Amino acid sequence: MNEWIKKSIELAFGEFYLDNLLEIYPPYEISRGLSVDEETKKLKEFYNSHTADEFLKELIRLKKKGFKFPVDHPYISFLSYSDGAIKNNPKTVEEICKVLFKIKYDDLKQKLEAPKKASRKMGPMFKDWLVKNFHFANLEDIKKSSNITFLKGSDAVLKEFAEQELKCKFGKLSKGLDFIAKVKNDYLVGAAKFITDFGGTQYNQFYEAVRLIRESSVPENIKKVAIIDGVAWLGKNNRMAKEIQKIKDDEFCFSALLLKDFLIKYF
Repeated sequence: MNEWIKKSIELAFGEFYLDNLLEIYPPYEISRGLSVDEETKKLKEFYNSHTADEFLKELIRLKKKGFKFPVDHPYISFLSYSDGAIKNNPKTVEEICKVLFKIKYDDLKQKLEAPKKASRKMGPMFKDWLVKNFHFANLEDIKKSSNITFLKGSDAVLKEFAEQELKCKFGKLSKGLDFIAKVKNDYLVGAAKFITDFGGTQYNQFYEAVRLIRESSVPENIKKVAIIDGVAWLGKNNRMAKEIQKIKDDEFCFSALLLKDFLIKYF
């Protein structure tokens, strides 16, 4: 078994795995920093008058501003992005608003302002942890650096640097990079995922990281890394576990808790 896979599995089944991950992925809800009362005066008016079309339009407008839609419903996205859909589907609007009008207005506001779940912010959390623990530099300065230095910039900046400067070639389905690091004359390019559960969506997240190390072509002085944490390391027969078992000895996939050890060993 790949030594980094083995170490990651041992970590996951050992003491303090989740306790140590708290530093990287704190499971706190994140405030939206939004106020219904400051954003709209019309919502309450439409609510009190039960003007369904206008009420739903206002809720969708708030959703696009960053508020949480107060109920889960499979048609909300369609109604949000198709002009005229609310007018053209009065029965659907009526059914949705029947549910919404049963909610007390103060409770409705609370649902709209509800904080984001931490699981939706795992990527930024990982990057925040990198910033706290490693040195970062801009495009020009990282080229001059000889110590362990991470590239500062957006996902687009990282991918452009990897393709243009480092001559990396990514597969058609590859997503953005989460980090690029330089040590001496070598580079590390990688993706990081925290897998919270088993299932299709989480598997897609997992495979985005694995795809990077399997389907990308890079020069000899560049190493590709898939950093994975969470339930992917548990079990033997689930889809993720089976993919992990296929990872070759020269492919690097491991827990974020091993990143420092990896940098020390290979650079």
